[in-house]
Amino acid sequence: MSKNEPLSEKEMMDIAPSIFTTESCAKVSEKYSFIPTIQVVEDLKNSGWLPYDVSQAKSKYGGGLYGKHMLRFRNEDIGMIDDTLPEIILTNSHDGRNSFRLHAGLFRLVCANGLVIADATFDKIKIKHQWYTMKDVTKATEAMTKKIPELTSNINKFKTTILDEKSKKQFARLALKTRWSAGNDSIDMESLLRPTRIADEGNELWKVYNVVQEKLIGGGIIYNLPNGRQQTARALTNIDKRIDVNKKLWSLTEEYGN
Repeated sequence: MSKNEPLSEKEMMDIAPSIFTTESCAKVSEKYSFIPTIQVVEDLKNSGWLPYDVSQAKSKYGGGLYGKHMLRFRNEDIGMIDDTLPEIILTNSHDGRNSFRLHAGLFRLVCANGLVIADATFDKIKIKHQWYTMKDVTKATEAMTKKIPELTSNINKFKTTILDEKSKKQFARLALKTRWSAGNDSIDMESLLRPTRIADEGNELWKVYNVVQEKLIGGGIIYNLPNGRQQTARALTNIDKRIDVNKKLWSLTEEYGN
């Protein structure tokens, strides 16, 4: 669920009840120190970062009470980079399988894309439950703020880097490996590179990146099947896979922009 205004607690509860879970899954060790996600959400709010997007994965333990969830936070005091807003992304679960992780992100308003910056640009901050303090949130928010000039510089490079047709197709083929490790020869490359809106038409690296990112994460890429028929790739819903693809694609784009 993504909005252009902060989410209420009810809206978060409806989509990701695990955020509000008050105890850990029964299967975890007695040594497991439980920290409710809502505590970190409140700490981020106190630092000026409000939740705008939320999702939750299914869990085989305890229904929707312990599953992995992801929230995206924005700070109204931090300005836009062109049409893009800096974000902090939080992932966690309460089944003992994940610690808190904070990542840097970007949200592009023109197409409602949630982009995730590569670890090479902003190291993810991993927070162990048993050692969580407000200082961890402060560290993450300060790191995000310090990275904004670098992000602005990178985006400007992407916008001034022009790709010819050969380079666009090469970029697209390498981009496919962020979702399919061996690539995918059945993908119709024209459908992958075809913009879904006029604003993304052009040969600038920034536009090509956004077109490809939207297709890889949101689906809509066309497969050419052996029987001559076509099929459309589905959107990625797995939280870890979405983050992984996003980060690898950002790293690839940085290579082309440098």
